[in-house]
Amino acid sequence: MYHYWAVKHERTNLVRSLERQKRIADRNIEFGWNTSLAFAVRDCEDDLSDFLRLSRHEMAEGYYFSPMLEPKPCASGEGHVIFQSDLAAGSERNDKFKCVISDGGSKDHALVVFHHWYARNRYSSFAKFFASRGITVVEATLPYHFERGSDDFSEESFFNANVGQTLHAFRQAVLDGRKVVRWLKSEGYRKVSVVGMCLGGTVAGLIAAEEAEVDNAVLIVSPGSPADLIWTSETMQLLRGRIDLHLSRNDLREAWALIDLEARASRLGRFATNFMLVFGKHDTVVPIYSANRFISEFKRSGYSPRVRWLDCGHSSISVQPYGMIAAWEVLRFLRDKRPLSGVPDDIHDWVDDQVVSFAEGVPFTDRYTETTNRYLARNERRLGR
Repeated sequence: MYHYWAVKHERTNLVRSLERQKRIADRNIEFGWNTSLAFAVRDCEDDLSDFLRLSRHEMAEGYYFSPMLEPKPCASGEGHVIFQSDLAAGSERNDKFKCVISDGGSKDHALVVFHHWYARNRYSSFAKFFASRGITVVEATLPYHFERGSDDFSEESFFNANVGQTLHAFRQAVLDGRKVVRWLKSEGYRKVSVVGMCLGGTVAGLIAAEEAEVDNAVLIVSPGSPADLIWTSETMQLLRGRIDLHLSRNDLREAWALIDLEARASRLGRFATNFMLVFGKHDTVVPIYSANRFISEFKRSGYSPRVRWLDCGHSSISVQPYGMIAAWEVLRFLRDKRPLSGVPDDIHDWVDDQVVSFAEGVPFTDRYTETTNRYLARNERRLGR
């Protein structure tokens, strides 16, 4: 039954995404190179050859995501801090970013959260879950989202058909994330972990590949290759249509090698960072074959991440019981405990026994979430882990 609701949630979100793309068709960013913006150089040509030349140079040098400014907030208030971005994008609104903080009550562990592309709400329930268990949560803001956007279409500037602009936006996101991690360490936190959803997970992975201060990284339904995401995802077909007239899939993979976790797999295990990958078995955005290729590239680098498969899709990982199961799995990973074996298989029948009812089209209730939470806590005690 819960799988049925997950599938329905997936289809609803797919339709909404396609309708949104049609509504903003006149605002879409068309294909372009913008090589000078991507690599901060003037003497270059806007073509594939020069773009790949500069990309390969940056890959070899390894300084593309190196910090430029001190990790200090430029402003702070109750429950938040504001930073100046290391990388300017030409917009004063976008070049500062806000981090919402949920205090866990200790300096033992901090978790930096990166939301998904086109997020409309922050992950407040997720933050409260971890904060109530002693982990301080810092919700970062990706470029062109929330306060960093100028209108309802600003998020398009983060991931689009302009190859150089997308690369620049990801670079800004990674530099912002590294700044937050280093600031938390300077504030005395013993451990700092990063977690991200979808493209936010790609950003989290890139940060973990570059920042030695990251202790753990969790990537939830995240693509190993942004280029493959465009080619395989149902929701990305209009974006693909603006690119594949000019570039092949392999050309785009190479052009975006700097933000491709599969291409940078050898760097993911170079620090003592623990990785966890969470995927949905029915995900059509990051399908199983793409996820398995990412896992294989990861292992080929000599490091085996913890991998968890949930019986859901992409966006439905946020609905119950999958959202709560994922949260508990992440918590156990951060606490260096083994996964909750068998939970995804037996939790649904157990919750049914609690006579939790809901009507068609109505979201799962708070009572359902609480019931799931109690079951997982009981399971943890029963297993003695």
